[in-house]
Amino acid sequence: MKGPNDRLVNRRPGWTVLCLLLLCWMIVPGTALGQSKKDLEEKRKKILRDIETTQRMIKKTAQSKEATYDRYIALQSQIQSREALIQNLEEEILAAEEGISRNQQVINSLSVDVSRMREEYGKTVRNAFRRKTLSSPLLYILSAESLNQAFRRWLFLRKYDERRKEQAEAIRFTQEMLARKNSGLQETRAEKEALLGSVQGQKLTLSQELTEKDVILKDLNKDEARLKSDLEKKRAAHEALNSAIEAIIQEEVRKRIEEARTKPKPVAEAAPKETAKPSEKKTESKVSKPSEPEKAPEIVAGAADNLTLNFQKSKGRLPWPVESGFVSRAYGKQKHPTLKNIEITNNGVDIRTEEGASVRSVAEGKVAGVQFVPGHDYTVILQHGDYYTVYTNLSSTPLAKGQEVKAKQTIGTVSTNNITGTSELHFEVWQQKERMNPSLWIKK
Repeated sequence: MKGPNDRLVNRRPGWTVLCLLLLCWMIVPGTALGQSKKDLEEKRKKILRDIETTQRMIKKTAQSKEATYDRYIALQSQIQSREALIQNLEEEILAAEEGISRNQQVINSLSVDVSRMREEYGKTVRNAFRRKTLSSPLLYILSAESLNQAFRRWLFLRKYDERRKEQAEAIRFTQEMLARKNSGLQETRAEKEALLGSVQGQKLTLSQELTEKDVILKDLNKDEARLKSDLEKKRAAHEALNSAIEAIIQEEVRKRIEEARTKPKPVAEAAPKETAKPSEKKTESKVSKPSEPEKAPEIVAGAADNLTLNFQKSKGRLPWPVESGFVSRAYGKQKHPTLKNIEITNNGVDIRTEEGASVRSVAEGKVAGVQFVPGHDYTVILQHGDYYTVYTNLSSTPLAKGQEVKAKQTIGTVSTNNITGTSELHFEVWQQKERMNPSLWIKK
């Protein structure tokens, strides 16, 4: 005689699978959210460091009237950083809200699961108690009609007990997870409140900085004649600097091309000589073939050059030439920040940095030239195969022409303007005789 529950012997309890699915459902979205949260936090810390650096530079130029223009440039960068910080904080708040919503959904689902599991577990316990009061498990097994049925009933009882244990474990596991999610929800809500407070504070500071910017701009407009005079002096100094840089780089390019042309070819590459007939020789002497155009210097000079290839691969990933700072003037043609109808051209980028900051090589290479240019102090030009990097406004440098340098090696100290108190590095990137945009090469 078969028992009413004999057919349940082969059914596998699904609590373990349920818990695993529940765990995956909560962990996978949480991991992606955590990664995004971490990225936003790192970005916020970097922006705050930039703001602190710029703030020190603004304070340093606050006491000098001659430094009003430099303070205006620094304040402009400060405002941009402040706006980026507010945007980053708002993205963090949005991520926190999404986390709160996701946690709330999980909490609701877990609450429903706990209620359902408790109800099912109660039924299981009641059935087990009822079975024990009506008959003993041993009697239930011995009353089987065959040995096979007895084994199946014994297997059923064992599975039944295991399922009860799994139910109890699943309830405990789900309750613990529910408690953790509730705790995480409270923490996320507290973070959101703190971020909202930060946004309000940053917006207030931004409003004050915008007001200060307008005041400084009015002062600069009153002093337009002096600014134009200073601009003309800077243009003359820039022209002298550009001439010095171009002369050094063009000479190095010429040397590399000459070396590539005079370098003997391997014997294996030499073409086999052919014996021409007398008639053919006579024809060749009378008819001259048109001369073939020379190969481009870039191809000749840059063949199989590891330094060139390494520099090319580092595009967008080169380290900054200084440890900290901000780009005060970008590459290329641009409107003057304060003077109307005046354009300025920058052959590189100007990086405002700390006083006495160390200047470092952005890549491995060799010193192509060191030159002192009035108005810009020392200029160091490093060669990286077909590429060149230029570092200007150095108060001192220990390097000499022909010296090998490593990536991130200190090559000098940035100069500080005695009148304005600002420290600014001029940085350029060249590919042979062509200027490149340094912002596309260094890390963002």
